[in-house]
Amino acid sequence: MAGKHNPAGWPRRSRLLPYAALLIAAASLAAACAHQIPAGNGADARPAARLAIAEPGAPAASAHRLALVSASFTSPSKGWLLAVPPCALNTKPCRILLLRRTTDGGKTWADKPAPDAPFASPGSGGDAVGSILFTSSRDGWAFGPGLWQTRDGGATWRRLSIPGGPVLTMAAGDGRVLAATGRCTASGQDCRFGVYTSRTGSTTWRPVPAATARGAGAPALFVAGHTGYLASNLPLHGRTVLLAGPVTGSARWRPLRNNPCMRPSSMAVAAAAGGRLFIGCGSEPGAGQQLKTAYLSGDYGRTWRRVANPPSGGYIGSASMTRGGTIFLSGGRMDIYVSRNRGRSWHVSQSLNSAASQAGAGFDLLAVATGNTTGYATQRGVYRQQLWLTGDGGRRWTPVTVR
Repeated sequence: MAGKHNPAGWPRRSRLLPYAALLIAAASLAAACAHQIPAGNGADARPAARLAIAEPGAPAASAHRLALVSASFTSPSKGWLLAVPPCALNTKPCRILLLRRTTDGGKTWADKPAPDAPFASPGSGGDAVGSILFTSSRDGWAFGPGLWQTRDGGATWRRLSIPGGPVLTMAAGDGRVLAATGRCTASGQDCRFGVYTSRTGSTTWRPVPAATARGAGAPALFVAGHTGYLASNLPLHGRTVLLAGPVTGSARWRPLRNNPCMRPSSMAVAAAAGGRLFIGCGSEPGAGQQLKTAYLSGDYGRTWRRVANPPSGGYIGSASMTRGGTIFLSGGRMDIYVSRNRGRSWHVSQSLNSAASQAGAGFDLLAVATGNTTGYATQRGVYRQQLWLTGDGGRRWTPVTVR
């Protein structure tokens, strides 16, 4: 683990954070209801789908437009989309799951095979999936609650299993993949889970010592440098769990001391290389508002300093941070709040006015950074499943519709 401080006691190293470590799997970005049909080989020979700019306020689920399910970018230019056609949003889904890939930052999208698995929906079975995570042009996973792996860019997929139950979320970095597995109550508000680690491309998983917890829903799992993190809110009591340790699982994960966000109604955590951590804390929500506080650490959570309060609108749900200090804070019923100076000030973009109004109606708008100035956001709902891209640190976001 790089840096001067090493509170959890795991080995020190000095490699930089890969792009994949910034991608927290977009595990919370799954939506819709569908099954998929097997896709054939030879997808690289298929023509790329043309990019179309969505009209402001136009529903992305109209004819010929794919409805976004999950996204994963391995760099600002290379990304993947899991999607369903509009018919999958009908009362009786058309049972098709589709995968698209871009290598030019979203200008064009190529058709790729998807795993031969049902899409995650009530009663869909343990092999169903609702999220994707790619770490390279060849290595990728489709998960939640099942687990499928590709090692050839999606040409073929195979089903895997991990001890501990269904896969709740995944994250990758430092040549490793982490998976949180466990079970939740029928309401999904009380989950018990543990973390497993594997080398990228491997099919062998081993438990991470002491990386077990209970949470009100699936945990947040992410990697920065050589360190893995798990964040969760305990059900009922409102206390938080924030664990950290070596992504290899070579030592026990330990609670971060001095956690400044002990009893929030909701919490969002992000990490970047060099021991930088961000925590956004939200009080009890009401009427679309939530008092928020934010904190930053530069020494792996050993000490914290308070930064500017994010705007009160909406409910905190997700955070993403780059090595350069850009922070995206997003969630439910809220705009994307962007700080380009490590939390000293927060801004919104007028280009997201339409999306923010949709978010206010209850359609989550969630953002992930892929580089110091690049990132993507997803919005989902019955009438809108939209991907947005930024190349200037969140000043302007461009809506992208993939057909």
